[in-house]
Amino acid sequence: MPTDTARRLRRTVPFLALAATACVGGAQSDGDGESLALGEEATLTIVSQFGDTPALQPVLETISDAWEREHPEVTVDIQYLSYDDLQKTLPTTLASGSAPDVFDYDASESTLGVLATNGLVHPLTEYAEQYGWLDALPESVVGRATFDDIFYAVPRSSEAIGLFYNEALFARHGAPPPVDYESFLVAAEALRQAGVVPIAFGNKDQWPSSHLVAAAVHASVPVDEVVAVESLGGDGVYSAPRLQGAFEVARDWVARGFVTPDFNGVSFDDSVKAFMNGTAGMLVEGTGVTPDIVATLGDDSDVRFVPFPMIDTSLRQQAAGGAGGSWAISASSPVADIAADWIDFVHFSDEAERLWLEAGVLPTTGYDGAGADVPALLRQNLEVVGAANDGGGIGRWTAFSSSPLVTDAWNGGGQAYLAGDLDVAAFTASLDDALAESRSSTP
Repeated sequence: MPTDTARRLRRTVPFLALAATACVGGAQSDGDGESLALGEEATLTIVSQFGDTPALQPVLETISDAWEREHPEVTVDIQYLSYDDLQKTLPTTLASGSAPDVFDYDASESTLGVLATNGLVHPLTEYAEQYGWLDALPESVVGRATFDDIFYAVPRSSEAIGLFYNEALFARHGAPPPVDYESFLVAAEALRQAGVVPIAFGNKDQWPSSHLVAAAVHASVPVDEVVAVESLGGDGVYSAPRLQGAFEVARDWVARGFVTPDFNGVSFDDSVKAFMNGTAGMLVEGTGVTPDIVATLGDDSDVRFVPFPMIDTSLRQQAAGGAGGSWAISASSPVADIAADWIDFVHFSDEAERLWLEAGVLPTTGYDGAGADVPALLRQNLEVVGAANDGGGIGRWTAFSSSPLVTDAWNGGGQAYLAGDLDVAAFTASLDDALAESRSSTP
């Protein structure tokens, strides 16, 4: 399982009892609440979750070193933690006022949102206006890091679910390229009749079913309706007719023999291997698997990546997905102004965007990859993310965005639902019950 996806799916952060320590306030330096100004001598402390992805550490250091050369009066100290370790330690250090100046955390309600609404994260609205961040970031990206109408973090990487397919296998069996939903279905049937598994799918790990269903959901339901369901502050429900209809589309793929047989006994890793070795023609998955595919098959493979075709063609292109990590500033940081300038350089500068993309990190801005030397498949990833951001937006991870209770409900029923042992009304009712419980316990 790709590292980014694995980390995201175990992030079931409990709601933190931080109310007693919420009054941390804004940036502090010498007791007057003012940040040290850019140009003053300072030490800037950073904590990154690249402890899980050591290959990205030298990229961050290269970019940070370039910023530091422009600001020799600042000493930058970067520490790397795994996300699990960061999750365990950061809330306490934030509440005590001893946190790093900048930290890398997931921008979701159940992670950064909990910290922000408890006063532990420095609002970035003024910095966003100063540096033009809100013009550079798509609305759907800004929304992920906005809580109670305040912008709190800069999401640093994009992730989106699309459709991988084997172009050579398609040509061999007369399957048309999946340029729209009708051709996707025709291709799936052509592969099935040729004895090839149309869609590689393994659900032994339980979470992959959420990606398969999410593709159908985001091809059928407007992103704003998806967000209303996948957020604790929303009023949407899984039992809404459009949501249930999208769920049934995914189950219809199963019923028509379009996915790996006995998929609940097949691991995610094995399903990806089946796609890569040519025993399956398509893979409905996120951009996080691209590095594995490129590493295994090389830069010039027959694998292509396209947006998952819209089922409701009245909607502009959308995609399920999210943002991987985000740069935020501690509310107690004495160097918030300096930290904001560092974030601006590390995320938004031309050189930084090129280096991140060449390392396989998809941008959250409108960067088109100009000047970057990347494999064709990664550039297709960039195009899929861009198409969604330019269209209806990148929505959410179905059942993995709002609350651990909803995720647990999905894991408890997803296998049975896709196998036909649980009907859509019962499955969505169980998700709604978990969502209602989560919402009722949210301040």
